[in-house]
Amino acid sequence: MTPPPEEPEQGQTPEAPEPERLPETRLGKRRAEEEEEELPRMTLLEHLDELRRRILRTLIVVVVAFFGCFAFAEQIYNLLAKPIEPHVDQLVFDGVADPFIVQVKVALLAAVFVTSPYLVAQLWGFVAPGLYRREKRYAIPFIFFGSLFFIGGGAFGYFVALPFATEFLVNMGLNANWDADIRIERYFSFAVNVLLGLAVMFQLPIVIFMLSQLGVVTPRFLMRHFRWAVLIIIVVSAVITPTPDAINMTIVAGPTVLLYLVGVGASALVQRRRKRIEDEGD
Repeated sequence: MTPPPEEPEQGQTPEAPEPERLPETRLGKRRAEEEEEELPRMTLLEHLDELRRRILRTLIVVVVAFFGCFAFAEQIYNLLAKPIEPHVDQLVFDGVADPFIVQVKVALLAAVFVTSPYLVAQLWGFVAPGLYRREKRYAIPFIFFGSLFFIGGGAFGYFVALPFATEFLVNMGLNANWDADIRIERYFSFAVNVLLGLAVMFQLPIVIFMLSQLGVVTPRFLMRHFRWAVLIIIVVSAVITPTPDAINMTIVAGPTVLLYLVGVGASALVQRRRKRIEDEGD
């Protein structure tokens, strides 16, 4: 026989039975962790000081890489000059300091691409304090794919965009019976503009993914403003490769639009995962 429950002694309040605990869901557990986790609060001056320190570190690393790349400036120069070599006999300079300025630009450009993983890591380190613990686990994928797309954008600019743009622009003058007397400094300024511009534009999927992870944008929002995105991409492409023909503009804008759609797909995966977690919570 089951013994009867003990009656509380006189003057004692009967203890309430413990409520039955429901199993924690992934959504509930995540929300509880976010409520318990307190993000570090930083003032505007602290943000500026953090930004200053990271910029200083970045400059130091780039300068160190610059001196290493400067030793190979002539070899890097020969590589960057290949897209225009078939169209002109030789590049010229009309300033005493032009050769030195070109070698400095060449070495600095190479240093930026060599140190791109560190640059992306510093960018992540600046925004990471404002993220929850579960969001900080994307550090390695962000650095890896950010560096990959940055270098990939530069490679696309060197092997595809720069040769096409150079051929079109030079042949436009040659077909008009003009002599090509191209200065070294101006050509390399144009090359740097194309390579760095495309390297930055190729970060578009990474930016969209992070904004989706933070809940700033959704796939529906991105597709609803797709026409505006295409217009902005075309304008930026026209700035990077200032050619009046649609072919060169398409060479730059086309892959960037595809990267935008890749970012939409990544945003859809984020939203699908979030919805699955919410369904499990329900």
